[in-house]
Amino acid sequence: MGRETNNQSVNRTRDDPALAIVTLNQLVLEETIKALGDQVRDAKELIDKAGLKVQARAGSILAQEVRQCASAIRQELHDDIDVASLRAQKLVLDLHQAHAKASLYRSLPVGLLFAFLLFGCGIWVGWVLHG
Repeated sequence: MGRETNNQSVNRTRDDPALAIVTLNQLVLEETIKALGDQVRDAKELIDKAGLKVQARAGSILAQEVRQCASAIRQELHDDIDVASLRAQKLVLDLHQAHAKASLYRSLPVGLLFAFLLFGCGIWVGWVLHG
């Protein structure tokens, strides 16, 4: 099909039905664009609200995890303190026993020396009185 050229000019008036159809199409298109814009805005608001809910939920989950970790750390510290306390008590007991033995070892020769001196004095007194 070839292209036909028309040298006649087309004059359209305000009452032309073609102009009315174009105007109606333009109005329908504007309304459709406005409705789509409203739907996009509504969808964006829903997404924003859902994001806030997810953020709040994630925050509460994170806070719960932090509390659980802190509790576990606290328990571990408590257990470590208990173990350290038992070790310290054992060290103090061992030190006390070592000190008691050392004290016994120091006082035993002194006691024996005095016992021999007393025994020697007894022999001397007996020798002087019977002698």
